[in-house]
Parts: sequence; structure tokens; C-alpha cells
Amino acid sequence: MLLPTLLTAAAIGFSAGVTPGPLQAFFLSAAIKGGWKRALPAAFAPLVTDGLVIPLVLLVLTSLPPAFLQALQIGSALFILYLAWGAFKAFRHYQSIEAASDEGGIKTLLKSAVLNILAPGPWLFWGLFNGPNLLEAWAVSPWWGAGYLVSFYGVFILTNIVLIALFSAARRMGEKVQRVLLLVSAVVLAGFAAYQFLQGVNII
Repeated sequence: MLLPTLLTAAAIGFSAGVTPGPLQAFFLSAAIKGGWKRALPAAFAPLVTDGLVIPLVLLVLTSLPPAFLQALQIGSALFILYLAWGAFKAFRHYQSIEAASDEGGIKTLLKSAVLNILAPGPWLFWGLFNGPNLLEAWAVSPWWGAGYLVSFYGVFILTNIVLIALFSAARRMGEKVQRVLLLVSAVVLAGFAAYQFLQGVNII
């Protein structure tokens, strides 16, 4: 039956959306600095990046050396650290946040897309888990495969949008709360950067 396949995809999409990671920390930073309208494009970053990730995972990635994943992890660590520094500067110079909110939604989308493509999470997620599920649905029928993708991304993107809206609501809680949340996002991003780097150099 198709319904269990669609429900499975929806559950996985929801889980992917609410699982804490660098992308969710970036949502927090972008929403606090620019509000939900400017942060909203970041919710669609997986649609931009997975068009590259999925074919490579299903067709090529299994034959690539482990050094490929390590290089991704180190590159991801450096970019996440750059985003953490941006959030920390916004925390230190809070009065400039409104000026910084002039950053366009396209730029926010590009930053989140780069973050997502460099992070090893999507590659491992599709290579070890969601990719096999998609292939199983596709083996039944291409329509099943398409339904799986629509169900997964529909819930995943909607979850991202809800998170951004919730984070953006904190802008109405006063300057102290906003500054604390900016600092939290900077610390969380820096923590993810350190973790990715240590994994990339095989320390953990």
C-alpha cells in the first residue's frame, strides 16, 4: 500500500526537521537577526542542495574514498565557524542588527545551501537511510518514488518554516532575550564546527 510509504516519508521529514543540527542553529541566528521574512528562504535550502546530493549518493558516493567525507567535514567546520562568528558579532554589536537585517533572502538561502552541501549529515542521511527507502519505493513504481519525495520534503520544509517562525517570534521578547539567543546560536554553531573538524581529522 502507498499510504504507509507516504507516512514513513512524512515521519522521516519531521524527524529531519526537528533534529538539532547546524542548519537549525543557522535558522535561529537568521531569524533573530532579520526576522522570519528574511530567514524564510533558508527553509528551502535542502531542495537546492539535495538535487546534487541524492544523485551522487545513489550513483557515485559508495565508490568514493573515505577522504571525501573527511574533506566535507573539515570544509563544513570552517563554514559553520564563519557563521558562528557572524552570530557572535551580531551579539556584540546588537544595535547594528536592524541594519544587518537588510541582508536579502537570496543571500540567506545561499548561505544555508552552502552550509547544507558541506555538512556530512545530508550525505550520510541519504546514503545510509533515506536513499535506500527512496529506491525501495521507486522499485515499486516511479510514482511511488515521487510520492515518497513529495511527502518527505513537504513535511521537512514545513517543519523548517515552523521553526523559523518560532525563532523569529523571539524578536518580540525584548533585547535581552534576542541577545541571549544570538549568543546561544553562536555557541551552538561553534560547537558543531569543533565537532565536525575533530571528526574530519579523525580525532573522534
